[in-house]
Amino acid sequence: MTDLSGIWAIEKVSFLTPWSRLSFLAELGHSFSHPLVAGPPPPQPWQVWGYLIYWVVAEEMHILNLAVHPEQRRRGVARRLLATAMTQARDLGAQVAWLEVRPSNDPALSLYHSFGFRQVGRRPRYYDDTQEDALLLAFYWEEGEGEESGQ
Repeated sequence: MTDLSGIWAIEKVSFLTPWSRLSFLAELGHSFSHPLVAGPPPPQPWQVWGYLIYWVVAEEMHILNLAVHPEQRRRGVARRLLATAMTQARDLGAQVAWLEVRPSNDPALSLYHSFGFRQVGRRPRYYDDTQEDALLLAFYWEEGEGEESGQ
């Protein structure tokens, strides 16, 4: 991760219960953890527009965290991050991608569905802050090489 301060600033404005700075630092220590950071193209000064953190373990991609700065939303940043991550995970041998998302997060659900993710389960009272359930979404590469995933 190139700019922990920028990432954590986005985290704090994006989630009711943000990860701690320590949680982000811990991710750097895992060989199976893959952080991606998006920002403006050169020659513009660097700033963090968004980030995505995923794992690849046992042929499975686990999308842990995806967020975009409020000023950069609806500009394709999340779509580019997700497409890049899915291409990388596939190249690393992932056969399936998993994630949890709040049922109330319509923008995220729209993004994931556009990539071909589908609901395969529900985790009751998953989010401590609101006791909201989580939808478990999955994408299986063998079932539908999504046009958005670059496959």
